[in-house]
Amino acid sequence: METIKIYVGTQPQQMLTVKVLDHSIKKHTRHPVEVFPLFKADIAIPMPKDPKNKPRTPFSFQRFFIPQLNGYTGRAIYLDSDMHVFQDIANLWNYPMNGADVLSAYESGGTGENKVRKPQFAVMLMDCGQLKWDIAEIVRRMDNGDFVYEDLMYKMCVARDPRPVIEREWNSLEYYEAGRTCNLHYTDMNTQPWLTTENKYTSVWVTELIDAVQKGSISPAYLRDEVLAGNVRPSLLFQVKKQQPDPARLSSTARFLDRFFIAPHCRNKSTSSFQMARMKLAAKLAAALN
Repeated sequence: METIKIYVGTQPQQMLTVKVLDHSIKKHTRHPVEVFPLFKADIAIPMPKDPKNKPRTPFSFQRFFIPQLNGYTGRAIYLDSDMHVFQDIANLWNYPMNGADVLSAYESGGTGENKVRKPQFAVMLMDCGQLKWDIAEIVRRMDNGDFVYEDLMYKMCVARDPRPVIEREWNSLEYYEAGRTCNLHYTDMNTQPWLTTENKYTSVWVTELIDAVQKGSISPAYLRDEVLAGNVRPSLLFQVKKQQPDPARLSSTARFLDRFFIAPHCRNKSTSSFQMARMKLAAKLAAALN
């Protein structure tokens, strides 16, 4: 049986979400699967000269490593790290390409499937044999004015024949329907369920985290280390210990400690040393209580 190769755009701070994604993929398929976080690739990303062409996230350009990492042969799947799979990934892997070099989901809606969004290449099935991508060459072409960031990321202009034909359920943006959604994409960074309890699907993601811990895909020690590192909110420790995915049932103590958490993407030069020290103390208290 062919191994399904999945490459995930991410940074070290998102590794808990990668592990939950990995668990959710493997629990729903009988196929062998390899999940590779792309920050681990030893490939340098040159920065475009024009600030308008610079990547919007640290992992925006990582997806262009994939054909090289895959030996410029065979199929590969690209996913973002802020995803959660509910169906057999083999259904995506075996999608007919019919000569295309890149397939993407045709989802264009957001919450409630009504919000207009730019074309998405957060889920891709790739024929690496047709994609001779080199990130240095791609950036050089942007510097030469051949195309701009929007052409690259929203039109996939470096592909010969990209087709948005995969069902929207494989890139469901902030919308979940049990039995129908194949892949839930938590796109709003300010409400991602590992950073806050405010996402309406927090219990869905935390249920997967609890299952991953129970089945040994993630150790309690690893989760504790992620909280202590400030990568995820402290109250996750309480939810996993109590096996309670519903954030509405969190204790007042857990909620209080979350008040001091500052998500990694929200930290900047204005974040004071006092705020950081207070956040670390809250994380230590959460770890001590769990």
